[in-house]
Amino acid sequence: MRSSKGFNPDAYVEAINYSVANNINLDEALAWSDYAMNGVFVGQKNFKTLSARAAVLNKLGRNKEADSLMKVAMPMANVQELHQYGRQLIKSKRPAEALAAYKLNAQKNPDNFTTMVGLVRGYSATGDYKNALKQARVALGKAPDKGNKDNLEAMIKKLEEGKDVN
Repeated sequence: MRSSKGFNPDAYVEAINYSVANNINLDEALAWSDYAMNGVFVGQKNFKTLSARAAVLNKLGRNKEADSLMKVAMPMANVQELHQYGRQLIKSKRPAEALAAYKLNAQKNPDNFTTMVGLVRGYSATGDYKNALKQARVALGKAPDKGNKDNLEAMIKKLEEGKDVN
C-alpha cells in the first residue's frame, strides 16, 4: 500500500477482501474501504469498493448499513458482478434479495445469457420453479456453448422434478 499500488483502489479492495475472508484486521479493513472510496488520488465509488465495504460491515454485524450500501452499489455493477452478488445472496440464504439482484441485472442487460441463468437461479431459490423453468427454456436457446447448454439441461431436469437448481 506504500508503493504505486497505494494509488489503485483495487489494491485496497484486494486487501479488504483478504481481511474479510480470513476474519482479520476488520477495523483496519473498514478504514481501507473508506480510503478506497474517498481517498485523495485513489478514491472511487464503484461496485467493487462499495461492495468491499459492505462485506466488512456484514462481518462486523452491521448488516443494515451493509444492505443500504449494496442498494447504492448494485446499479453500478456490471453483468458478472451482479450475477456473482446474486450467487452470494443465495449462499447466504437470502433468496428474495438474490432474485431482486438478478431482476435488476436482467433489466440492465436484457437478452443476456448470464442474466437469464441468474433469473433461473433466483426464481428457483425462492421456490418459484414454474418461472425458473420458463426462464431456463428461454436461456437454453441462448447458450453460447455445449457446456452451458448441458448445464441448463441439467437445471431443467431438476426443475421439472420440483428441485432447486442451486
